[in-house]
Amino acid sequence: MIEDLLIINESGALLYNWHPEGYKGNMNDDLLSGFLTAINSFATVERGEDLKSLKMKETQIIFEKYEEFFQKITFVITTKNEELIELLHAVIHEIMESFAKLFSESLNKKFNGLVSEYQIFDNYVKQIINSHGLDILNDSIKKIDMDTPLKAIMFLEPKGGNVYYIHAKQYVNKDKISFLIPLIINSSKLLYQNNLNEKLYWILLNTVRNENLIVEPRNNILIAKQYQLSENFEDEYLGLEFFNEKDKYVKKPKKLIEKFESVDWNPKIKQIYLIDMVGKIFYSEIFDKAYDCSDYIPETISFLTASKKASEEIYNRILFNASIGGEKLATICMNFNNFALTLIGKIQDFTDYKVIQKTCLDIYQQLI
Repeated sequence: MIEDLLIINESGALLYNWHPEGYKGNMNDDLLSGFLTAINSFATVERGEDLKSLKMKETQIIFEKYEEFFQKITFVITTKNEELIELLHAVIHEIMESFAKLFSESLNKKFNGLVSEYQIFDNYVKQIINSHGLDILNDSIKKIDMDTPLKAIMFLEPKGGNVYYIHAKQYVNKDKISFLIPLIINSSKLLYQNNLNEKLYWILLNTVRNENLIVEPRNNILIAKQYQLSENFEDEYLGLEFFNEKDKYVKKPKKLIEKFESVDWNPKIKQIYLIDMVGKIFYSEIFDKAYDCSDYIPETISFLTASKKASEEIYNRILFNASIGGEKLATICMNFNNFALTLIGKIQDFTDYKVIQKTCLDIYQQLI
């Protein structure tokens, strides 16, 4: 995590400083800024080079200069987690751009000794840190190290999938995740925006071995978390006749419909759809007419198909279910090999992956 954020002008004056809540430092920030300015000046004068980073015994210091204004300023971030360096480079560049845009008028004048105007930057720093997922990092690391169901957290660049940071207690297929997850996120965004006019908040992939991958897109980062639950129902689930008798129930859907007509549906589910793998709906139940998404349902097959591929590539497992969470609606797709069961509900009822898991397991157990 970031310990210090300092913004210093070329004379060594500290324009702005920020620390995370609860941080207890050992050095006065004005003294620290003077010390760092002196080191940076020495490197520039004596070596003809700008200082980009400095490694101390425990602390890594990142420097970035911004020289577009009358006041030449240096941005400094310190951390004790060396593995965060690549992610923090992305953070410091956005901080530079935001600070320069917000205070361009002041920075293009001679420094007057007043720094109080820069304190409003606190809100911008918080937004930038949250947009890169750093607000949840420490808590996630603690949960992983305490051997909870959370086994790994990854921070990925949204477009190219470059892995900025990873902390894990189990094997993570970084290459497959970095390639497949941005593709699924982008297709899911389009799916929700074009059909439901909703913003995408998360996707969830759940395998038959109860491996869960949750991906949350933020403004500047994709946060992927891997969970491992203890229940293992792989053999029983794959033993369902839907998996063993290829195309039988899709070609003769009446027997299939009879099985699902007898299911006792969770009242949180607002509508259900049985669809084949080309998007044809052959059975539906609308329990709440305020949630009629029948026009959108065929499009979910592309999401399910991509999720099945991701499950097989990342985990070498069959997909159990895949879900999308938006502003108002949650879409849950259960994989039955040659067809899918798609469930629609309010997002407030399906914000926890364990609730989604239990909902799908209840349906599966009634089909055995």
